[in-house]
Amino acid sequence: MAQGGAAVPAGALGRARLVVEFAALAVLTLAAYTALWLTQNALWTNGLVAGMTAQTPRPGSDPVVGLDATVRVIVLGAAVTGLAVWLFVRAERFAAAGLTWALITLPLVIAVALYFLPPTLSIDAYSYLSHGFLAATPGLNPYVDASSSVAWLPYGQLLLDSGWQAVHPVTPYGPLWTMFEKGAYLLSGNNVGLGILLIKLPSFLAMLGTAALIWRLLARIAPDRRLRGVLLFLANPLILIELAGEGHNDAVMIFFVVLAMFATVRRWAFVAVVAIALAVLVKASAAPLGLLVLVALVLWRRSARRLALELVAGVVVSAGAAVALFAPFWVGPATLNGLFTEAAAPPGLSIAGIVYGILRPGTAEIVLLALLVLPTVAACFLVRTVTGFIRACSIVSLLIFVLLPLEWPWYAALPSALLALGAAEIETVVIVLLALGSRVVAPFGDASAIGSVYYTIFYTAQAFLGQAVPGLVGLFATVARVIRERGWRADASAEAARELAPARSGN
Repeated sequence: MAQGGAAVPAGALGRARLVVEFAALAVLTLAAYTALWLTQNALWTNGLVAGMTAQTPRPGSDPVVGLDATVRVIVLGAAVTGLAVWLFVRAERFAAAGLTWALITLPLVIAVALYFLPPTLSIDAYSYLSHGFLAATPGLNPYVDASSSVAWLPYGQLLLDSGWQAVHPVTPYGPLWTMFEKGAYLLSGNNVGLGILLIKLPSFLAMLGTAALIWRLLARIAPDRRLRGVLLFLANPLILIELAGEGHNDAVMIFFVVLAMFATVRRWAFVAVVAIALAVLVKASAAPLGLLVLVALVLWRRSARRLALELVAGVVVSAGAAVALFAPFWVGPATLNGLFTEAAAPPGLSIAGIVYGILRPGTAEIVLLALLVLPTVAACFLVRTVTGFIRACSIVSLLIFVLLPLEWPWYAALPSALLALGAAEIETVVIVLLALGSRVVAPFGDASAIGSVYYTIFYTAQAFLGQAVPGLVGLFATVARVIRERGWRADASAEAARELAPARSGN
């Protein structure tokens, strides 16, 4: 082929086509996210006026208009997921054309834009500020006083004016996150807009930190998959919307979990123990992963004495941190009431909902605990190589997600992040399924709040489409691969030695 009288090399022409393709993908992605946020915001602000009272459904809302916006949010959510799949599938070709940094920059631009925009799908960021207000106000305590109680105070009215709904009880989060909430409130005062930016900042930074850890870990054990792994996390619509945009504190928990995994691979026992403890001090749902970390540290120890010293030091520091962080709020065992309140499942189409619907409360908890503990112990037999360790953590994170008593779209962020560390075909498919499920149910909360969707449909469909279906399919796919490959039987000593070898310079 000639251009201007000169032959155009096939490689140059191929690169030009890839550049054009990526440019088209980038434009479509940015346009889709813009349309999605505008539609979400229209749903969020439906009937929203200053001076509104704490009522659900929201007075003055238009359910018909809201239902139309709900459908459009679902369609656009599916569209951004499809565009992410395009990016995942073609990432290596784009990188071969010299577009590696462009690939990473695109989701970063979206993440920054979403960070500076107010939340549109969830009231959690505003509830975080209500917890901060309670933590910073003498005589009040977010572990004793319900988040909803703030609605009747002047600061609560400011939150209501922004779209908050006063429905949450006492905080279910750990004291490390409560300190972030307190700091955000103290630094912002009555400026709710600034408070939202400050309370979203730890999650935004944690999301970026997790992407960096994924790059570093894969650079050590599978350099050829590190770009794919980072993109599976960073360009995932679930991660971008729920962590960067909505500011959910799962991002901070995920960062500490991935840090614990990275430290485990490096055999930094002290760092691993402290990191997993900090994850639990944000959200308790990270706790089961601590067993896999401990097993890996024991199996990969350099010396028993060094391991014992680091483990003891890690436990002492973690316990000290827990005591210090809980001290300002501790009122005895009742301090943990928020965690146990969250543990009761509504009668929906989820595993927990079905178990609670069939069994008496005491028996239901025992069955659910067994469904979590026994497979987690079984997953420990995979912890012989780094690959097995990552797969075990992914399986357990999916198990945690499937068994959670409540389902919210951002709960799928933890398994999505750990699956990105695997960065293989099965992990990619499961990540896409989790992302798609989360986008389908994402607007249900807003739609229920304005009366566009019945509450029973909201919690039933959300649990089934957002949790049970993608979670169980993901579990089946990941466990089936382990069974097919018999990963618990092969002699893994050579592979473990290679993966645990000192990292190459520059990695």
